[in-house]
Amino acid sequence: MRSGAKIVVAPGMDPTAVNRMFSVPEAFVSMCKIVREDESTGFLNPTQAQVRTIRAIEANKWTFVTKYRQAKITTITLMHLLLRDCMYLQGIAGMLIADTNATAEMAFKRLRFAYESLPEPVKMPLASGSKGSKKELEFIHGGNIIIKSLEGRAPAVGHSIDRLHITELGEAIHQQKAIINLFPGINKRPNAKLVIESTPGRAGSFHERMWHEALRREGQFFPLFLEWWKDETCRIPAPPGFAPTEDELDYMGKRRGMDLDNLFFMRTRLRSEFVGDTRLYSAKYPSDAYDGWIGSQRPMMPEDVLRKLLESAIEDPQEGSHGCGEFERPMEGREYEVYADPTGFGSVGDPAALTVFDKADLREVAVWSGREAPDRFAVRIQLVSQRYNNARAVVESNHAGCITALKDLNVRLTYSKRQPGWYATSKRIAQAEFALVRLLREDDLAIRSRAGLQQLLRYDGDFSRREKGEDNEGHHFDRARTYVMAADLLSKAKKYNDRRAARNARGEEEEIVAMEPGAIPYRMLNDERGKVRRERQESAFAVPKMR
Repeated sequence: MRSGAKIVVAPGMDPTAVNRMFSVPEAFVSMCKIVREDESTGFLNPTQAQVRTIRAIEANKWTFVTKYRQAKITTITLMHLLLRDCMYLQGIAGMLIADTNATAEMAFKRLRFAYESLPEPVKMPLASGSKGSKKELEFIHGGNIIIKSLEGRAPAVGHSIDRLHITELGEAIHQQKAIINLFPGINKRPNAKLVIESTPGRAGSFHERMWHEALRREGQFFPLFLEWWKDETCRIPAPPGFAPTEDELDYMGKRRGMDLDNLFFMRTRLRSEFVGDTRLYSAKYPSDAYDGWIGSQRPMMPEDVLRKLLESAIEDPQEGSHGCGEFERPMEGREYEVYADPTGFGSVGDPAALTVFDKADLREVAVWSGREAPDRFAVRIQLVSQRYNNARAVVESNHAGCITALKDLNVRLTYSKRQPGWYATSKRIAQAEFALVRLLREDDLAIRSRAGLQQLLRYDGDFSRREKGEDNEGHHFDRARTYVMAADLLSKAKKYNDRRAARNARGEEEEIVAMEPGAIPYRMLNDERGKVRRERQESAFAVPKMR
């Protein structure tokens, strides 16, 4: 037990039993009664996932749990973090915060039932005159448990919290505002404990960014991912003759401990409530710590290919002195291109992003993303371009301020319609997206950034909500945009490389014509194709003769 609070034992209670609640982590929850799914009542028998959660809460001050549907982590956290600690530790104030009032009240109903069903030798009396309400329990030593919801923008402002349990953060709308209001208070209390538990939510949300920071161990949270196939309730006995598909076998082979009964459970769920949509299934039963975050019902990129790439993908490297994180240092004689998507004026809208590709083998070699004004971003592009052998910069054309700054800095730029920049017309974007899908399908584009692949996994091409989303946040397709731009130009580079490789395979060499100064070869003067074209145009516009 990591707490400075004193254990309280009221008259008539058993001190030995109470002390055991803290020496054996699962002891208290095993004494709690719950209403089971079949409407019967009985003692909690912790599952493997629940035991892992309890031990993570015991070992860490802040715990972040990403779970699957019906893992019953809310129940176990209510009992262990709130009821046990607030009931036995003097003056400990606990709070449950759910996504809605209805969810909070339903969870609190379970907690009250467990409290009222405790044996008298381990049951802490309520404060004098307090019978408990639908939203609060107050004990004789001053400790209490209250509930709030995330339906409001500023829950728990002004409260001193020692134990905080946030459930289903992924379903809440005002995530960022709630966290900003809650965390300063609990940060000031050195022995406070916090648990966030939720299924994956909206891609690009504050919740998702917090989870990925926890996975990178940036901050105070300990990340805990719970595998659904290790839960006995996520199994349906496979019938005789059950024949898994190749995709199902591949899925099972990559998940240690999964068997045919788990596969049949997945197939049954897919064909019922998830109507065959694997993405919706993953949102409730994620396959790994990075899975389940969905932003659109119509993703455009091939999920199977991206999942395969994610297996070998890595986190973005730390930014170096050259303005980017490098997967590979530049090599002499290699040709590179910088694909950049600046943010709007004043660092609003999507974050800015840049990606560097090797043109020869279409391999991602450097990345960067963040909020930065267009003029400062132009200086960053210049540094990266110089670093990578004076690479050409491909910048979206509607960011005139950034392009103007790049021209002043003498950075090599790509041109569209004789204007600097990459013109993002509807037709060109559609063609570029198709090229990106083809390059990914054919294993030609080597994307190595885990963050970039995660964006592509949910990319739907919809920039209509670019500045603000449901949580007042940007749409976060900045890195994906650089890949779309790269596919447009690198697909052309690939065709050229393929033709040159074919010529080399046939033993052909490029024709080199030696010319004396002032000499022009006859083939350059031969305009047969132009002559035929002009004749066709003249015949098309010729005025028919009158009879």
